[in-house]
Amino acid sequence: MKSVQWIFVPILVVASSLTLLYPNFAERELELAVRKEFKQLPEETRKELLSNFAERWKTDYNPKSDWQIEPDPSVFPEQDYYLVKGRFITSAKINQLSQENQELILEPKNKLRPTLVEEYIFGGRPLAIRLGLDLQGGMRVVLKGDFDDYTSKLKDSYTKEIEELTRKKDDAALSEKERKEAQDKLKEIESYFELTPSRKLAELEKAKLIIDNRLTNQNLTEPQVRIQKDQDSIEVSLPGVSNSSQILDIIRNTETVEYRLREPSDSNANSKGTYHDAIELEEMKLMNQGKREETEIVRFQNIVKQKLGKDEQDKFLEAMEKKYNIPEKYKLYVKWSRANNPKASLLPREFVVLERAISLDGKDMRNARESYDQNRLSYYVSFSLTSQGAEKFFDITSKNVGRQLAIVWGDKVISDPVIRSPIAGGNAQIDGEFGQKEATDLANVISEGALPIPLNVLEMRFIGPTLGIESIEVGLKAVLLGFALVIVFMLVIYRLSGLVADIALLVNVIVLMALLSLMGFTLTLPGFAGIILTVGMAVDANVIIYERIKEELVAGKHVSAAVAQGFENAFWTIMDSNVTTLISGILMIKLGNGPIKGFAITLCWGIITSLFTSLFLSRMIMDLLVNKFGVRKLRIGFKKLESKNV
Repeated sequence: MKSVQWIFVPILVVASSLTLLYPNFAERELELAVRKEFKQLPEETRKELLSNFAERWKTDYNPKSDWQIEPDPSVFPEQDYYLVKGRFITSAKINQLSQENQELILEPKNKLRPTLVEEYIFGGRPLAIRLGLDLQGGMRVVLKGDFDDYTSKLKDSYTKEIEELTRKKDDAALSEKERKEAQDKLKEIESYFELTPSRKLAELEKAKLIIDNRLTNQNLTEPQVRIQKDQDSIEVSLPGVSNSSQILDIIRNTETVEYRLREPSDSNANSKGTYHDAIELEEMKLMNQGKREETEIVRFQNIVKQKLGKDEQDKFLEAMEKKYNIPEKYKLYVKWSRANNPKASLLPREFVVLERAISLDGKDMRNARESYDQNRLSYYVSFSLTSQGAEKFFDITSKNVGRQLAIVWGDKVISDPVIRSPIAGGNAQIDGEFGQKEATDLANVISEGALPIPLNVLEMRFIGPTLGIESIEVGLKAVLLGFALVIVFMLVIYRLSGLVADIALLVNVIVLMALLSLMGFTLTLPGFAGIILTVGMAVDANVIIYERIKEELVAGKHVSAAVAQGFENAFWTIMDSNVTTLISGILMIKLGNGPIKGFAITLCWGIITSLFTSLFLSRMIMDLLVNKFGVRKLRIGFKKLESKNV
């Protein structure tokens, strides 16, 4: 092996690995965003909050004074953030700062500034290795299924069938058999609304699968999602989450995409026009009297702007339904748009009355994607329909030419085009003056599927390391001590050859940690175990190689030939043992989840790096020592062996 020509390879690998690991040890800068609304609080409240923050900064957040903060935490910053500087700023610590000071800190705006390596080489992508829930803490949230709301939605989807079957059941013109069939079918549908424990569990399983998919799309490598049967709830543990509010919104998002027909032109039997016209007439009266702020659409906009929540919005709409005597078969919604300005906020602009029956829903849609319309300067979402959905869509558009078909996203009407002619083909699109994020979110809802049941937060808390800080420190000391003992053992038994093995072992760990950093891996205790096992396997490979070299030297071969023959003889033995372990690891990655997957990932990458260091790096160094530096004596075991054929 021509080692001199290949010396640049390990040098390049080590240099690249150290570059990747730099963000893990460099001093970081955190922009701890503050709320603009804080200035509007009473002066005494502001002073008390700042005083508490300053006190906790010294006692809880930074007791060892390892970090610096500008300005002083007792002072509200002139900029929009406090600047925190220090090493090892973990996501769990950012969580703690944000959640325990919610009236001061605006969590979604927190920003960990990228290091030079992250900024200029990886475009700002974070490279620091994340620690798992058992090593650094994180967020734990328990979400309870709202089965009452689920039942209400389920009834909406069967409204038309129930109306038709009820009519048949009471129709004296039909035969006894037909009325009996209608009654039996009606009982069958009503049984769908009875939620047995097994039925609830099935819906929770569906929700768990969707939550798993959503968390995977957020690059969370080891989230733990479990069902708690006794509480009809789902427990989610998220290690080191720094944007907990955003993640929680993604988890709980129950928005669906539905098509509902708008009320027909003769829906209001008590007056001319429709229920929508009656609402518009009342709004116009107030506008003409100069009472714009008293109009119901402005009052509803204020509820939205003040972020009073969905419950307040629902109460407002229910009151309006009673006021205008809207019958049970219809439901009041609000159409959202940007008015005539594409840069304006998306706000409720108009009340619309839709049929309660759902004409088409997310189960009939698939393969959604956002696209840009250069003519309208906005995004739209195109999707395809299932075969059953395509038939339903064609049937709806055939029977309702001239009527408006509203597209409802969550509780917002985003578009209500007029049906000009029957639509066939199974492809459709949604136009709604979308920005890119809105179009992406809508496409994700269609593609991933909406949660089958609404989820309410039953419990949410942020937890520290499950083993405790002291236990973790003891564990790290044990790992370092074990690593040191291995190094000492190799030096005592193999001397110069042991030094080569120790260099290879150190490079192995550096390269492995760099790979995990590049992958954005979340390191947990099982992952730690995989790394320790890798160290043992790497040393084992070197022991096998040195024993082969020893056999060649005892047989009287030249050191150079003994080294070459020793590596060649050990090659397939090492490859066979590592490849079989690698196959097992790959199966664990594919079939396992959570801790098992974390262990398997570190094990598999560790096998690859140990093969590189033991079979390539160690051999290259040994070749250099023997062929370039003239080493003729090797101590392997307790015997000093030297070349006999010099």
